[in-house]
Amino acid sequence: MLKEQKKFFLCYFESTRKCNINCRYCMSKFSDKTAKNQKELSTEEIKHLIIDEVKKYCIHSAVAFSGGEHLLRPDAFEILEYTSKLGLWSFINTNGTFLNKEIIRKIKKSTDSRVIFVFPLNSLSSRVHKWSRDDGLGTIVKAAKLCQKQQVNFFFIVTISKNNLHTLKDTIDLLKTQQIPVLRSPFVLRGLGKLYPELLFDKQDMKEIIHPVLRNYHLSYVSYTPFFASPEFLQSKWQELNISLGQFGCQAAKGFVGISAEGDIAPCVHLLDSEINCGNVREKPLSEILKTNEIIVKLQNRNSLKGKCGICRYKYTCGGCRALAYYKTGDYLQEDPTCFFEPADENTKSEYEQIQNENTSEFINFLKNKQPWSSLF
Repeated sequence: MLKEQKKFFLCYFESTRKCNINCRYCMSKFSDKTAKNQKELSTEEIKHLIIDEVKKYCIHSAVAFSGGEHLLRPDAFEILEYTSKLGLWSFINTNGTFLNKEIIRKIKKSTDSRVIFVFPLNSLSSRVHKWSRDDGLGTIVKAAKLCQKQQVNFFFIVTISKNNLHTLKDTIDLLKTQQIPVLRSPFVLRGLGKLYPELLFDKQDMKEIIHPVLRNYHLSYVSYTPFFASPEFLQSKWQELNISLGQFGCQAAKGFVGISAEGDIAPCVHLLDSEINCGNVREKPLSEILKTNEIIVKLQNRNSLKGKCGICRYKYTCGGCRALAYYKTGDYLQEDPTCFFEPADENTKSEYEQIQNENTSEFINFLKNKQPWSSLF
């Protein structure tokens, strides 16, 4: 009998709404009514209502600290140190403007080296990147080089919209030559984002530009849809390695949840400040919410998905983007509006299944053999 598989869980925590730069993509998340007059979580609330609870829910976990800019919090290092003392890893999503050699060393010490930086890289084109961020491309390049010198791990996150589609291939190709992992994030109509519907990519963009670029780079294989690795292939890999990951396809509620600075919980960070609210850590223990909340349970088993996502062979390995479905239809269980795959039933195979199986195998081997990922997964 197969023993219980090791699982990994990530809590994406927007620890503050404050930021020191204007980011067109980031600022689109927030509106005047976003926080509903709630106060941001205090230091002690973060420690005991989030970090302790994450550890209780899954011992192999990490907390991704974001915002806004987490390093603006006066207790930023205290929180990172507490996370490390519980044996958890910290991901720091940062614009990099505060980073210098001393700060990186201090963070490395606070976390006992259990830290990974996540930098926004929307384009290798300075003009395109600058359009979305006030800090410019040079800030991120400098921060990444500082991490390399201090031997601290990092990867990039690319927010995809109509604005940077034409530079996406060049951006990913360069990261591919350097073997640097990348996470794609879709632009969605969260908060003030609804004022910019012209930035939304569509099904044709996905088919012709986005998916070809991502599927051909195995170190982009975290959380994107559509994702065509076969369920049989993944199950055999999990048994072989004695692990179970929810980070393929849509992560919403599987290996990932989002928590706002005020403690509200959503199955995905893109669904924070929406009607898809799973509770608040001040009102109910996070570990209990993750096990019992109706929305989270539905997304974990995926039997309630609708439209073509509900009949798809890849329902459990992909699941369609729940945020894109929600902002398009108002229903988080509806089909992904950017998916170009048209299954007749659960037996319909994608023409890209084989290549995605092969690249997924490469990605899993990377996690297994490359630090710090082998420690995490």
